[in-house]
Amino acid sequence: MPADFQRIAILNRGEPAMRLIHAVREYNQEFGTNLRTIALYTEPDRHALFVREADEAFDLGSPTFVDPRDGERKVRYLDYDTLAGALLESRAQAVWPGWGFVAERADFVELCERLGVVFIGPSPEVMRRLGDKIAAKQLAEAAGVPVAPWSGEAVETLEAAQAHAERLGYPLMIKATAGGGGRGIRKVYEAAELADAFVRARSEALGAFGDARVFLEKMIPAGRHIEVQVIADGESCWAVGVRDCTLQRRHQKVLEETPSPVLSSEQDHAVREAAVRLCRRVGYTNAGTVEFLYDPQSECFSFMEVNTRLQVEHPITEITTGLDLVKLQLMIARGGRLDGEPSPQNSHAIEVRLNAEDPENHFAPAPGTVKLLRIPTGPGIRVDTGVEEGDEVPPHFDSMIAKIIARGRTREEALARLRRALAESAVVLKGGASNKGFLLALIDHPEVRAGQYDVTWLDRLVATGEHVSRKHAEVALLEAAIEAYHAELSVERAQFLALAARGRPQVQRHVGRTVQVSYRGTPYELQVFRHGPQHFRIGVDGEQIDVRVEERGSSEKRLRIGGVNYRVFSVVQGVTHLIKVNGVPHKVSRDQAGAVRTPMPAVVVSVHVREGARVAPGDRLAVVEAMKMELALKAEFAGTVKEVLVRSNVQVGTGAPLLYIEPDHDPVAATTTERVRFDALEQATPEDDLHAACQHHLDEVKSLMLGYDVEPTALRRLLAQQGGFCEGLPADDELMRRGEDEILNIFVDVGSLFRRQRAEEEFGEEVRHSTEEYLFTYLRDLDARGKQLPTRFVDKLKHVLAYYGVKSLHRTPELEESLFRLAKSHQQIDAQITPVLSILQRRLANLEALAPGADDGFRLLLDRLITVTQGLFPAVNDLAREIRYRYYNQPLLQAARQQAYAEAEAHLAQLAVQPDAPDRAARILALVQCPQPLQGLLSARFSTADAALRRIMLEVMTRRYYRIRGLENLRARESAGHEFVTAEYRHQGTHIHVLTAHARYEQLGEAVAALCPLVAALPDEDDVAADFYVWKDGPLGDAEDVSQELRQVLDRAACPKAMRRVVVVLAGPESGTAVTGKLHFTFRPSPRGYWEEKCYQGVLHRGLHPMMAKRLHLWQLANFDLERLPSPEDVYLLRAVAKSNPKDERFFGVAEVRDLTPVRDASGRVVQLPHLERMLMEVLAEMRHAQAQRPERQRLHWNQVLLYVWPPLSLRSDEFYDIVRKLAPATEGLGLEAVVVHCTLFNPRTRTLRETVINLTNVADSGLVVRFEEPSLEPIRSLSEYEQQVLRLRQRGLPYPYEIVKLLTPPADGAASVLPPGAFQEYDLDAQHELVPVQRPYGKNTANIVVGVIRSFTPKYPEGVERVLLLGDPTRGMGNLAEPECRRINAALAMALRKGIPCEWFALSAGAKIAMDSGTENMDWIALTLRRIVEYTQAGGELNIVSIGINVGAQPYWNAEATMLMHTKGVLIMTPDAALVLTGKQALDFSGGVSAEDNLGIGGYERIMGPNGQAQYGARDLTDACRILLRHYDHTYVAPGERFPRRAATRDPATRDVRSYPHGRVDGVDFETVGDVFNDETNPGRKKPFDIRKVMRAVTDQDAEPLERWFAMRDAETGVVWDAHIGGYPVCLLGLESRPVPRLGHLPADGPEVWTGGTLFPRSSKKLARALNAASGNRPVVVLANLSGFDGSPESMRSWQLEYGAEIGRAVVNFQGPIVFVVVSRYHGGAFVVFSNQLNENLEVVALEGSYASVIGGAPAAAVVFAGEVKARAQQDERLQALEAQIKPAKGPEKVRLLARRDQLFEEVYSEKLGEVAAEFDAVHSVYRAQEVGSVHGIIRPAELRGYLVGAIERGLQRERERRERGEMPGSGAA
Repeated sequence: MPADFQRIAILNRGEPAMRLIHAVREYNQEFGTNLRTIALYTEPDRHALFVREADEAFDLGSPTFVDPRDGERKVRYLDYDTLAGALLESRAQAVWPGWGFVAERADFVELCERLGVVFIGPSPEVMRRLGDKIAAKQLAEAAGVPVAPWSGEAVETLEAAQAHAERLGYPLMIKATAGGGGRGIRKVYEAAELADAFVRARSEALGAFGDARVFLEKMIPAGRHIEVQVIADGESCWAVGVRDCTLQRRHQKVLEETPSPVLSSEQDHAVREAAVRLCRRVGYTNAGTVEFLYDPQSECFSFMEVNTRLQVEHPITEITTGLDLVKLQLMIARGGRLDGEPSPQNSHAIEVRLNAEDPENHFAPAPGTVKLLRIPTGPGIRVDTGVEEGDEVPPHFDSMIAKIIARGRTREEALARLRRALAESAVVLKGGASNKGFLLALIDHPEVRAGQYDVTWLDRLVATGEHVSRKHAEVALLEAAIEAYHAELSVERAQFLALAARGRPQVQRHVGRTVQVSYRGTPYELQVFRHGPQHFRIGVDGEQIDVRVEERGSSEKRLRIGGVNYRVFSVVQGVTHLIKVNGVPHKVSRDQAGAVRTPMPAVVVSVHVREGARVAPGDRLAVVEAMKMELALKAEFAGTVKEVLVRSNVQVGTGAPLLYIEPDHDPVAATTTERVRFDALEQATPEDDLHAACQHHLDEVKSLMLGYDVEPTALRRLLAQQGGFCEGLPADDELMRRGEDEILNIFVDVGSLFRRQRAEEEFGEEVRHSTEEYLFTYLRDLDARGKQLPTRFVDKLKHVLAYYGVKSLHRTPELEESLFRLAKSHQQIDAQITPVLSILQRRLANLEALAPGADDGFRLLLDRLITVTQGLFPAVNDLAREIRYRYYNQPLLQAARQQAYAEAEAHLAQLAVQPDAPDRAARILALVQCPQPLQGLLSARFSTADAALRRIMLEVMTRRYYRIRGLENLRARESAGHEFVTAEYRHQGTHIHVLTAHARYEQLGEAVAALCPLVAALPDEDDVAADFYVWKDGPLGDAEDVSQELRQVLDRAACPKAMRRVVVVLAGPESGTAVTGKLHFTFRPSPRGYWEEKCYQGVLHRGLHPMMAKRLHLWQLANFDLERLPSPEDVYLLRAVAKSNPKDERFFGVAEVRDLTPVRDASGRVVQLPHLERMLMEVLAEMRHAQAQRPERQRLHWNQVLLYVWPPLSLRSDEFYDIVRKLAPATEGLGLEAVVVHCTLFNPRTRTLRETVINLTNVADSGLVVRFEEPSLEPIRSLSEYEQQVLRLRQRGLPYPYEIVKLLTPPADGAASVLPPGAFQEYDLDAQHELVPVQRPYGKNTANIVVGVIRSFTPKYPEGVERVLLLGDPTRGMGNLAEPECRRINAALAMALRKGIPCEWFALSAGAKIAMDSGTENMDWIALTLRRIVEYTQAGGELNIVSIGINVGAQPYWNAEATMLMHTKGVLIMTPDAALVLTGKQALDFSGGVSAEDNLGIGGYERIMGPNGQAQYGARDLTDACRILLRHYDHTYVAPGERFPRRAATRDPATRDVRSYPHGRVDGVDFETVGDVFNDETNPGRKKPFDIRKVMRAVTDQDAEPLERWFAMRDAETGVVWDAHIGGYPVCLLGLESRPVPRLGHLPADGPEVWTGGTLFPRSSKKLARALNAASGNRPVVVLANLSGFDGSPESMRSWQLEYGAEIGRAVVNFQGPIVFVVVSRYHGGAFVVFSNQLNENLEVVALEGSYASVIGGAPAAAVVFAGEVKARAQQDERLQALEAQIKPAKGPEKVRLLARRDQLFEEVYSEKLGEVAAEFDAVHSVYRAQEVGSVHGIIRPAELRGYLVGAIERGLQRERERRERGEMPGSGAA
């Protein structure tokens, strides 16, 4: 029915629909027609490509329907009623069916005829005849076309099928007569399979085609599928091409090519002719395909069927002939004719179908969303597709993604082009899979490349499982492991960010991930470690594989393994990873064992098992249907059905679990699949290149430092095996040095971000919090980008993030990953210590090679490393300090030493030339007094010196060693050719002769023999001491062997007179400044000969000269067994173990100081003692080195340095104190108990010398105490019981209570300390439970609390600042609390109240005692103490708490009652190691509660108690806490019987003009001085921000440092509370911050972005109220106010703004004492209410000239109160009036323009008038009006401010005294 139609309905979808759309567009262009396409689509295709590209579209509704004729569900394209309606409604004039659906349905063609719609295809009659495969076979037989043996008719019953099968024989095929596209076909190989196949074939035929008829046909197993493409117009019929479609799977064509590689040209021609004959016989019209089966063996054709439509594979005919078959279809349907002959075939073409199917899962449909579709083009490549990226491949239809067609001049070229296109293509389906890899492997198969296959070849290949390539499976497994790692890590990272947003960032402790996957049923366990952003190390099957990953998109990556790159595409679908490596697909599963899942979206047809059923491998479990195909799911192993999750006729998605099978045994062990091997992967071997290996190892350490997954054990193993990271390289290799420096810098930089102490040295004095707290604040709100944090902190954070490649704080996934890694780095910091130590140890071991090149950068790095590790990592800290000393300090000492040696050499050289020179005595004296050891220098010169010089050198050595003896008659002697120096002295009544000689080792016997006559000549009653300085060429040898040889030499000499002592000092070429370079031996005579005296009276002699032992007072160490440790020659580091107590082990560092030449400053003050400082540094360095060799838990904590100073010490005690304080930091971490300096002090007044011992204790603490004492004549005792108790606590990092007492009570005479002298009287309970004084040694307390009365003697209180003292004792039960402790505390509070003095408590307690015999009664006692604390504080008692450790349970409650409530006066001071926790971390973790990383994170000062304002002060250490406490008393202590704290002496004039005090730049405003703040020119209107602390400091005494409370309190920054002195008077000074203060942390939407200056917020209001209450009844309050009122935002109102504002008012009303309120800038709003002089009669209010005081400021008053007045003035303005006059006559656009101008002008004028009214209001409601109405008592000039304050304080104090004298209650409220 040819017609001139215009509107063509496309009755197909996807790729066929797009094929027509393209053809129509070309047809219109070619022929000038206006054909329009109408896409008929179903709901899943609403947004499909063909719907978008068609000219029009019509919705058919749901994709399926239930056919009422048979009740079967079918696709909507078979719903004729719907189709008919669609054709009519869309006004379609023609229908193009494509292939499939209704393309071969004659009844649909008849429906079109009835509707008057042209069907582009053959007539219904022809379609019926040929489309019915049975009728077609009969027609073929009639036309003389060969037909394979078949049933000859339709087979309706199983019985008939069995009969035909018996006749035809097996194998055979059952075919649907209406089938097509490979559907409706079943192969039957034996009779047993026939019944099931027959039923299924009929069922599938009915469901797919609506016709259940089937027939049987003899199978030709080795046949090839040949088809002929025909196109006919009713008269002419062209056979335009022959295609070979042999490569099929289950009758589905997979690869098609033309021409057939097995047909000759004659056979090609013959089959074309046969096809044409058949088509002409039936009068065929339009396109069609005649299919044959070709038997290569017999070379015979057998007709199979005619497909009365265009075939899927038609493009290969088009590309080889140049024809467009679809356009030909259109032409014929429109009445055109085929003219001439068809175009000849001129090339070879091959097509493959890229489908959404899963080759690994029986080619099950695997639809999904096309996430990536990239198919290269190029010469000879054609791609037909119906999808684009983002489109869906729905589960209801064909799974076609695209057809890829390759054309070449030859078959080989076509295959090559096809392979390139497939390999370079990229296909990713979310939720699905593709067969790309299968196709790629298929065309690489030898049989395919050779063309040697048949129609069953692919099915046979699939049956063996070899159709799926295993190539690159190892890479796919690695990629799956990396993806699984990313998935798990993303969860942890999200948890980290969520916790960080809540203020508690935490990460998990494990390193790396263990990933379990399976590949083709075989399990693999892979350990994945991420070593960097792109670097992974994966362990599997004993292999370690390094993988570099380069992301190239959401699904594409490049993996580099060894030197090989792999292109990877990967999609994760549920538990399955679909991975393509270089185009080869793999499926890796992370599934739960035993799960049976659907491979695609499908309908469950049936479930064949029940729960509890036994299954064997191969048993059918369920059948699902998708895309009109059924798929049976079978058991892969034996087991029991554990759970069935679905039922029949339900829809399930891809990967949905259907059931679980519990295996009979480990399915892993049962697998027979060959295991993937990983050992073939090429791996880089950097060990072959020393630099590459070094870089590799350093990169790993760097990764560890940055928080990546480096396994610490591997690094430790490497260090154990190689000793370092870069073994084999020169010590000074630059690559290694830079790498190590980078590692150390990362360690320091990351560590510094997690410091818990305030970093004033980095961020300035105004830093309120630790860097860790700032970091956590930043992590709470990443979107804020840290803009509220200190700039220096933000810069530091950016610097650290730069290590990760992050350059800004803009929130990105890279930033989040970096912050996560940063937290990981901190969490695994313990693992970083070993590599850091290794680097530092290498730097120390290679000192000589590296130190000369060390620059200031490395010095700064070491200093920062020391700061970051202090108190955390002693080993690193010690090593860093030692390197710092060896690299930078020791060279200075060496230079001084070398200078001294140079001077000594010069003297020796001069004396060698002129031994009798006039200055001989002076030069010898200079050598004797040389501060450096000369033994090595002189010993080396003896062998070359002449006799005169040898005598001089012997004299020098003798005088040096015996300098503590008064030598007489010193002269040179000669005997038997040997030079001797002799001298004599008296000691303890004995006349002693000293004889000194030098000899070479081999001549020592001769020298001893030569000495004998000299000895024999001496009186018998005199003693003789001989010293031999012996030189030995070569090594000195073992000390014991040498000792034995020397004894033999002495014995052989057989001197007639025995010598009292013989000393032999042996030196050699190795001798230097180290003790290992020389050997010292001391021998004594006995009847059996000489014996070596290693110790004398407990004093070490082996290793040093006996006279040196005497000079160093080593007799003091007689109670210890001593071992000299390696150290420089003039430093003696001794390991001492007490003889009476082996547990008493310590170090003694002993040295002489031989030079005290001072360095003075310009004023003449001594500021340095170079040699003393150098010797101390030498001793400390050796001690630190020794400590570093010991495990951390075995370090020694009771060590001493003993310095013996020989020149007189002539400097003041304060000068010496300052010098020692400067050196004190170098002692940190050494466990020093004391530094003892033995010296002779010169008294310039009496001009006398006095032997003195300077005892320095608390050297490493800020509480250095220097005592001047008389020398002791007793040896140092071993540790007493008390000292052992102190030591045990010190080893645990805890203070002993009596040591705190000692700290607080340095002696009044002969001592210097940061704390004033004090006295302590201990108290304890008597039998009546009353506190009474006790006289007993420290440490004899029986309860876990120590009680006493302490006094600190200060200039202000020479009689002492007296307090009751409580100290927690953690020696038993960590200071737990029960009745004994509570009774003492209660009694102490009563005593403090009775005496009228404060009580202070050094708290350290684990809470209530818990024991088997002690329980709730302890809680009752604790409650009673709580009551006593409440009663005590409410009675006005002051209880100050110093928290010095972890306080748990009851103790924190007591602390809170004492210091945190609104009425309390006490303060809470916390040390860095202190925490207040209700429940400790371990208990919280165990109970499932929320805890932190440690107890400090729960209740430490920096994180909790400081920011929440419950602790007033944070101290650097215990001494600093004591100092803060005493500074507090300096402002608050009231002596019994007095009313106020005493006035301090001050040199600061009371009338000083504060205006000259410097101010500086604040928030962009430059005020040079405080006076500029009060100046109308520099600060008009008093509206510029300024620093209130500068104003406060200007008015306070300049010689008295103020003490700020609640400095770290968060969200209270606008209130400033100081304890200060003004005119010597202690006051509580309150200031209102007058500049915006950044807010930290999350900002609520209903609150201010910053804490605005001059405003009180809830927490700052609370702070001021507490300050007022604490000062009440104690000292005056002075308020410097720039106060605009209280913040009224919703946030503030929600946060108790009203309550805390009211608390200020109540505090003022109840305040007992004077209050001075000064308006320094502005004073408005609610501030008038809470600070009004009506609240308290002793409140004096004044204002500075130029300040403002009113109910409301002028600007808000004008904007709110007088808004109407402002508007009226604006409207009456002349400019607006003139403009209004122009507007009235204007029209059109001109009027619109003028109206817009009026609106703009009104805004400008309104703003002007607003300012006018504001100025008028401020002028009327000025501070002078406030004075007139009595709100302000007076107005003063800024120059008078300080003088006024002093006078006001004095007036207020006087009023209070007068009231007291009158007996009135102070602070009675408002007048």
